[in-house]
Amino acid sequence: MNKVTGSTVSRAIYIASVLAALSFRPAFAAAKISVRTAEKLETYTKVYVAPIGNDTRNVQPKLVARLKKAGFETVDLRTERLPFTSQGTGFILSPEGHVLTCAHVVGSETNATLWVGTNRYVGRVLVVDTNLDAALVLIDGSHPAFRPMILPAAWEQRMGQEVFTLGFPAADLLGTRPHLTKGMISSTVGLDDDERHVQISIPIQPGNSGSPLLDEHGRLIGMVDSTINTLRFLAVEGTVPQNVNFAIKSEPLRAFLAKANKALSGGMTNVVPSSSNRADDVFENAAKSPVLVRGGIVDEKRLKEHPLLCRCIYRQVFRGSFVSLRIDFLDVRKVALVLTANLDHYDYLSEDKVLDAMCEKIYDKFFPETINPFNPKKSRK
Repeated sequence: MNKVTGSTVSRAIYIASVLAALSFRPAFAAAKISVRTAEKLETYTKVYVAPIGNDTRNVQPKLVARLKKAGFETVDLRTERLPFTSQGTGFILSPEGHVLTCAHVVGSETNATLWVGTNRYVGRVLVVDTNLDAALVLIDGSHPAFRPMILPAAWEQRMGQEVFTLGFPAADLLGTRPHLTKGMISSTVGLDDDERHVQISIPIQPGNSGSPLLDEHGRLIGMVDSTINTLRFLAVEGTVPQNVNFAIKSEPLRAFLAKANKALSGGMTNVVPSSSNRADDVFENAAKSPVLVRGGIVDEKRLKEHPLLCRCIYRQVFRGSFVSLRIDFLDVRKVALVLTANLDHYDYLSEDKVLDAMCEKIYDKFFPETINPFNPKKSRK
């Protein structure tokens, strides 16, 4: 199964796979440097520089120096992470601020950053069960009493039963208000007849991990945690799966909470209430309990950045000349290539001259209205 939000490591692997997909095939048609862009670039000012693989010519510091000369704020990915971490959903279980989410949302972090409405909080990861894929987080600091979700004492699953989820799918793109999605129970067991799960037809996106699964009365009956591995399914069945997703049932969640409650010195208040929520506006009320969760302590200002990831690939021959050179700029949030500069023909210019010429063209694309530091005498239109 695929978890529908990843750890920081998973995100790095994802970005690395996208970069790898941007295949490097130098052409030898003309003695020039070509630059292709996908959109306007004036909004980008910060660049995260990926390590250059097999950097035998020590090109990375030369490239970083030129990016700084161009006016970019540069960050070395070898020493600093990207400005966001994995993102998922959780939901409040007690007025004191106990939050249930998936273990893979918080990963190996001991803290989590949580948003309840527009308010940001930092919480401590109290208990994690990676086998069940559940984690309990307690919001620290002063805060008002939160509205907890309702977890019934028992729930009989039925095939075809309507179910709903409230979560924060792809919050970086779709926004930070909870989204309500509807589906049904496709099977009362999970993958490989796992009795702890139900299969649901609700469309699930990255960021839905940890979303509460609700019945038509707004009662908490489970927690969304995974979707089927598309590549594995395709390899075995020869088709692409559609809406094959899974949620943890309420019974194993109650057992996890009961065990966690014994392990906590202070205990939890009102974590396992048995009353039903039958208000007419059940989903409006339920929407007050989901929480946007990110593993670790996250600086909210950094989340608003639009970082670029810079990747350089080169091959060199004797005499300090490039036989090929390519510099790519990737919008990390969109996971989209926004600019690529390529040495289209091998010549005997020095590495420094080629880098200067390439950075001159790159600068023209990013900052077309300003004086180019690599060619100050160049006139502007």
